[in-house]
Amino acid sequence: MKHTFTLLTALLLAPLAALHGADNNKGYVSDKVIANPGAESEDNARTWQGIPGIERAPNGRLWATWYTGGLHEGAAGNYVAVATSGDDGKTWSKPVVLIKGHTEHVMLADPLPWVDPKGRLWIFYLHAPKQKGASGFVGACAVRNDSPNDAVGEWSQPVPVQPGGRIFGKPIVLASGGWLAPFFKNSSSKTPEVKETCTLISTDEGATWTFHGGTSVPLDIRNFSEATLAQRKNGDLWMVIRTLPGLHHSTSKDGGRTWSDPVLLREGPNTRACMMRLASGAFLLVYHDVERPKPGAKFPRNRLAAWLSDDEGRSWPHKLVVDDQKGVSYPDCIQSPDGRIYIAYDQWRYGGPDHNVKDILLAVIREGDIRAGRIASPDARIHQLINRATGIGNIKELEAQSRAKTQMKKPTK
Repeated sequence: MKHTFTLLTALLLAPLAALHGADNNKGYVSDKVIANPGAESEDNARTWQGIPGIERAPNGRLWATWYTGGLHEGAAGNYVAVATSGDDGKTWSKPVVLIKGHTEHVMLADPLPWVDPKGRLWIFYLHAPKQKGASGFVGACAVRNDSPNDAVGEWSQPVPVQPGGRIFGKPIVLASGGWLAPFFKNSSSKTPEVKETCTLISTDEGATWTFHGGTSVPLDIRNFSEATLAQRKNGDLWMVIRTLPGLHHSTSKDGGRTWSDPVLLREGPNTRACMMRLASGAFLLVYHDVERPKPGAKFPRNRLAAWLSDDEGRSWPHKLVVDDQKGVSYPDCIQSPDGRIYIAYDQWRYGGPDHNVKDILLAVIREGDIRAGRIASPDARIHQLINRATGIGNIKELEAQSRAKTQMKKPTK
């Protein structure tokens, strides 16, 4: 659809003060969207991968995102990979789109797909220069596909959304019609008046995003304040936040302008969870079901589970262990119109103990499975492969090789 590319290219050329508001200083990015990337999309071209997202087009086509590239996450050369499935996730393409920085010194990370009420597929991601002394835009960016029913579609050029942080939880559509997205503000942000665990709001279908309200996680338990949102029946907003001890939660009673201080929801590993409101009104939480570790040890990223709440997050009586293996983490969730719940997550980003599992995985379940505490629906699928990277040479593999060489050089007694 040529008009999509033309429209968003025109937006890029428009004065940013008019597009985003003069006070936002959003800047410009020149990241590359590479469709049908060829050899770059082969599984052996990636030595590590993780942090996935999942979405569904109006016709049922599924889209998965993750990031990879470079020696490890958070490094120069990281880029976004996008794959798709036309058979409800039973089989998946190699990445059909890559989003890369304009130089190898740029990091693109933390992609998050979202289909808006108009059926358009957005991919939000973090853009950050990694070269020492480099300047330029650091913050959330987005690309958009207005034809996600198609196997590749037409993708816009990347546009900056908000400097100083990242969108790392799916936006929700408020009862008022606005779009509200959780936003984690970097400590180096130039907006000290904005709390770090905050929200962005759009009242013009994503053309502009502005800071709304937020809360602040105490420094001694703060890491990446990755959050997800849901709206309760009475209009209150509820936020679940990643913290060092596990998950905290916060509530807003005024449409997201102000939020309560975070309170512990559940102890567990320091990692992302996914929370959303289902069509039935029940709340879904996907996180880890692990026992408290020994003193001094950390909670492991094992046993991914799904919980249901019938009182909008106040209690969680129903549980299904989705994947009881080790090294599973970072769930992202959606629900299809027929009620099925799709959960994308990763396992052993760097290969695990045997250096051969660098997987993006999918589980498809129903609400009834969670209530039963077991897989009861005939169309459920668990531990299904979306993609496995097979390249060798990530930072942990190189460190292991170095240790092995050192051991070989040691003299024998």
